[in-house]
Amino acid sequence: MQMLFKPLGVYWVATSPQPSLVTMQFIFATLVFVLGLSSPAFANSPNAMKERLQACTSCHGAEGRASSEGYYPRIAGKPEGYLYRQLIAFRDGSRKHVAMNAIVQNLSNDYLLQMARYFAQQNPPYPAPAKSTVTAAELELGKQIVFKGKPEKKVPACVACHSQTLTGVEPATPGLLGLPRDYLNAQMGRWGNGQRKAAHPDCMADIVRQLEPAELNAASAWLAAQAVPSNPKPAAALSVRFPIECGTHTRDAAQPTNNVSPDPIDLALLNAQEKRGAYLARLGNCAGCHTPANSPAYSGGRAIETPYGPVYSSNLTPAMQTGLGSWSSDDFYKAMHHGISKNGHYLYPAFPFTNYTRMNREDVDAIFVFLKKLPAVEKPTPSPELTFPFNQRRLLAVWRTLYFKPGEQTPEPTRSASWNRGAYLVKGPGHCSACHTPRTTLGGSNARFDLSGGTIPVLNWFAPALNSDRQHGVGNWSESEIVSYLKKGQNTRAASYGPMAEVVAHSLQFYTNEDLQAIATYLKSLPAQAPTEKASTGLATRTLTPMLERGANVYSNACANCHGQQGEGVPNTYPALRNNSNLNAPNPANVIRMVLNGGFAPSIIENPYPHGMPPYRTALSDVEIAAVVTFVRQSWGNVGTGVAPAEINMLRSLD
Repeated sequence: MQMLFKPLGVYWVATSPQPSLVTMQFIFATLVFVLGLSSPAFANSPNAMKERLQACTSCHGAEGRASSEGYYPRIAGKPEGYLYRQLIAFRDGSRKHVAMNAIVQNLSNDYLLQMARYFAQQNPPYPAPAKSTVTAAELELGKQIVFKGKPEKKVPACVACHSQTLTGVEPATPGLLGLPRDYLNAQMGRWGNGQRKAAHPDCMADIVRQLEPAELNAASAWLAAQAVPSNPKPAAALSVRFPIECGTHTRDAAQPTNNVSPDPIDLALLNAQEKRGAYLARLGNCAGCHTPANSPAYSGGRAIETPYGPVYSSNLTPAMQTGLGSWSSDDFYKAMHHGISKNGHYLYPAFPFTNYTRMNREDVDAIFVFLKKLPAVEKPTPSPELTFPFNQRRLLAVWRTLYFKPGEQTPEPTRSASWNRGAYLVKGPGHCSACHTPRTTLGGSNARFDLSGGTIPVLNWFAPALNSDRQHGVGNWSESEIVSYLKKGQNTRAASYGPMAEVVAHSLQFYTNEDLQAIATYLKSLPAQAPTEKASTGLATRTLTPMLERGANVYSNACANCHGQQGEGVPNTYPALRNNSNLNAPNPANVIRMVLNGGFAPSIIENPYPHGMPPYRTALSDVEIAAVVTFVRQSWGNVGTGVAPAEINMLRSLD
């Protein structure tokens, strides 16, 4: 429960030199964030924003001045509006970059604006431009394109939009100087092939496609060879008249909000039953599966990946042709309770009807009336793309016989009302078993090992046990620590990241305190049961010993200041590493992927500006990551296996 584990419905089962000072600093920052966040006092210090944004400066350099690798761009001093729009584009997926997409995916508009404002206000000195390696003729061609454009191709000069000094224009046009040539070439390539887009009219894409590769290369070579003027500030908007209409100039970015997951409809317009339905839909994170990126809420079409191919979520808006417009409450209850669609087809278990069957009719009806209040969006749902024989829907009858028994959750008379409420939420709308219960080869939940943890198929994240096991579950957690983690995405022991951060952002933070307490009460009552999954790999003693020595050296120099020589941590500041369930997991994927990709805990109402962890896939070698992860998994009573560099490489290639 400490991390990830995004319940996108039911998933079917499926040697080197000693580390440098830079490496040790990277790992120090990683371990601080991987297993917990800093104290409130730290968050309120004068340098709080700088400390929070280590996830940005590890690649872009101190103060956003650009790194020495020659690819990451300088972001310091760029127009605030431009930076803000790019962050939103990375978060929403319209601009693609593996690390950037992962880092900002659960951050609010308000936090992205604060980031943009911070870097826009930075003004570190620019380095001297790199010496050009192209011919004088190529440089002259580039200069002509920059200052005169290509009128015969209807291509304006670069200075016409980016200002005569090429330092950009407020509020949203970036400067073109002080950027590595590799970066400039990469961005023009992405504009040209459609990987980078702007709102219509997409002028940059049009311009790039009009120019020949030699012309683009000449322009980037000239720009990269120029010194930045003494006043690098962007020009004022009123002083520049753009020669062409351009989506990046005319588009308004999303308005800043503290909430990463706004309601799709004004709740004040709903009656009591509809408001209850909206709350229940939050409990089940229905929008998480039924709202693809950049699409209307609940309009469906998001791919739910399974080992047998993707299944697409359905349209839950009241559209008459493609949504629930023609459905009755009985039709909806049949789907939720029996897993059977309005047309009589068996539903694929990517839809967690195996959990929703436990919900009572009153709650199901409340969700239905809420969905009927949403704006209708006529949008057809793509057909499943399953491989044979899993694309034969009639075979689901056999699967249902093995793994599905419909029936509402009934209270245990010997248990408290809070316990029964917690059991209902965990087993029903919360569908926690979708990720935290191991599955059989046919994709059914293994009821004997309910909530004992396991690797989520396809996503390859490990969902830890939710029972009272002290090494793998929440046995060492107090009920208040469980509540804090679910509500805020963090406690003194751990911070959420990856898929679990999305669940916190879109669902768990909206639970009432009473419901979260009920869940904690129920989970603490579950008998201890370790994961049945075996360790993915192990290291022979002759390999493990030098790996531990290397990891111990890194830990002593870079990590012990905060986490203690014995991994004891600092209460409410740095979490203890000893007996940490994420380190004890049979699959080390969680910690490895966090080191590789970095990221932030989610922006939530109670923690709008979380700290970030840098992505280290380009800074640390596979051996370095394996060494430190192996050391913390093998120390202070932790029982995790050693991690081989090959495991790092495998996960590096997946992301």
